[in-house]
Amino acid sequence: MLRDPIIIIGMARSGTTLIANMLGYHNDVNVIVEPHILWRTGNFHIINDQDYSLKRRDVEIIRKKIIDYAKGKRIVEKSPINSLRANLVHSVFPNAKIIYLERDPVRLIASNYSRSIKKDSFKLSIIFRKYFINTGSNDLPYAISNFSIFDQLSLRDIPSFILYIFRMFFLRDVMNRLPFGPKIRNFGKIVKDKGLLHYHVQVYIESKKEKKLYKKLYKSNLFCFKMEQLMRNRDEIKRLFDSVDLTYDNSLIDLIYTNIDQIRVNKSSETNSIDKAIIQELYKYNV
Repeated sequence: MLRDPIIIIGMARSGTTLIANMLGYHNDVNVIVEPHILWRTGNFHIINDQDYSLKRRDVEIIRKKIIDYAKGKRIVEKSPINSLRANLVHSVFPNAKIIYLERDPVRLIASNYSRSIKKDSFKLSIIFRKYFINTGSNDLPYAISNFSIFDQLSLRDIPSFILYIFRMFFLRDVMNRLPFGPKIRNFGKIVKDKGLLHYHVQVYIESKKEKKLYKKLYKSNLFCFKMEQLMRNRDEIKRLFDSVDLTYDNSLIDLIYTNIDQIRVNKSSETNSIDKAIIQELYKYNV
């Protein structure tokens, strides 16, 4: 019998790959990292991540392909775009265990802003690696999946997918209005009128609203964690495994903890010259 999947929800740059890697140490799970194309099944005509249809056929396609990829093991899946898609995730996996991951908001926004400045969204080298080779990070070996574009994309979606790709590259390379991470409604206009920093603060605010919906939908099956605590506290790693009913012993927890890159840990808390501006923007929302 297939056990309830483990779905990691969190903003881009919140540490979702790190958490997938932790859970990936367990022999009974199969990790799927960012199958964004699959989650867009039937919705390539929409370029933001907040709006989508919930057609039964699309929901069933997403569910079946993820289950098939798991090959009988328990699913661990993470896709940052789903930080804005609670109803879709719940339609596909209503009985999932949800790991909701958060990070210090200033560090989170600064990291996303930095990636936008580098124009990492729809960067060809990243697209090629992510959708034609594997998805994940080489320094996190238990959070790598080879769920390629050919596994994710439905034949009927190919025409709209091609148009979607052209639209995104146009926004990136011609209009210079394609931010990194999940795309909220009217993202191009917000970037143009208010700038990238304001945009990433707005995404954070929208994700906090969506968190409330996740809590309403999943109730006791949703568990909240902080990235900073998971990287520094063995007991939090144990709580992570307990939350999703994965067995462990102290040797497994020690193995996971000792393999956390301390350079990554220290770098994740480094301050940035734009911190003050981020705090001022957050203050407008009483955050």
